[in-house]
Amino acid sequence: MLRTNALIIGGGPAGATAARFLADSGVETVLIERDLSYVKPCGGGMPSSALDELHIPRSVVKKEIERIRIVSPKGNEVEIELTGGHLCITERGVLDAQLRGMAQESGASIQEGEFIGFEQTGRSTVSIIRKKENNEEIKITSDYVIAADGITSRVASALNYPRPACLFTISAKLKHAPLPESTGGNGACEFWFGKEHASHFYSWIFPSREYSSIGTGSCNAKELGSLLDRFTRRRFNTPFKDLAEGHALSGKARAFKMPEWNGKLFNIANVLFTGDAAGMVMPVTYEGIYYAMKSGEFAARAVMEGNPEVYKKLWKNRFYKRFLLMSRIRSRLFKSDRDIEKWVSLHRNPEIQELAMRLWLQKKPGNSAFVPYINIFKSIFKSMGS
Repeated sequence: MLRTNALIIGGGPAGATAARFLADSGVETVLIERDLSYVKPCGGGMPSSALDELHIPRSVVKKEIERIRIVSPKGNEVEIELTGGHLCITERGVLDAQLRGMAQESGASIQEGEFIGFEQTGRSTVSIIRKKENNEEIKITSDYVIAADGITSRVASALNYPRPACLFTISAKLKHAPLPESTGGNGACEFWFGKEHASHFYSWIFPSREYSSIGTGSCNAKELGSLLDRFTRRRFNTPFKDLAEGHALSGKARAFKMPEWNGKLFNIANVLFTGDAAGMVMPVTYEGIYYAMKSGEFAARAVMEGNPEVYKKLWKNRFYKRFLLMSRIRSRLFKSDRDIEKWVSLHRNPEIQELAMRLWLQKKPGNSAFVPYINIFKSIFKSMGS
């Protein structure tokens, strides 16, 4: 039986970041990742400020985005120049491998294997792991477990904890060639709204260096294919099949679950949940990479202090008001295309644009820069009688 101070299940941004912070502080750390070659379907966007804040090399950035384009259900457009930072487009396979490599350089042990379940929980936890190389089952005793194993978290299932509600996305990587009018040309990220092709979500085009990630989202997994087709017909006047033919980099479009944040799950005793396993995805924007990494950092700091409750305190002090506001915006201003039309039109106001960019790009601690944005929407909610 192996023994370690901290066992991390999952090697994406949350798990790898937690492993790096723990190893840097001298905590003996083992990270188990089921498939080190797995590449999650993801647009790959994160704010440039995250690189400096989390000490991530700029080599992971495939493209820097300096403006975004928002298109309302009726086709009204708002183009916003990003100030105070920019969006970085990464390739998830490259990013995840880089983060794991940094954790390993700090002293964490990275192993490929599958979490099977717990033999024992309590002050000392015994996890059963099946090694990929030979299917051998081993037991690892640890003082803490950090669950970073995604929305289908086996760790949560092993503890009989219900999974958060989820949305569904579908995306494909297309070479720039078939997208002559796309962001491959003008370097903007595009967000298209409209229930016709994005149910309680948005459709997107995120340009990278060699390709564009194109996709959409929905509450209903069964309609994803038809929604993606409607989006490409709207955006390019072309069915998705024709657009992708001969230009898709990764075969067919890929569907994936995305958690809806509810702010309830942080830890169960000495098992801490991070990233998608804890639903750490910002409502409305559905930004997940940055918040996954920060949840990994905060969970690691709690382990360092020997108190799992520190994790929740750190996260709530930094992000709770932002997530709560965006959750309220989603539930109250995204009920219909008419409401979304109003939300998009609000962002024609330069003041609101600036405040929104602070929320999305700058990520500074404290709420002083964020209070005006909160107050604007408080007045809107009040006028709506809520």
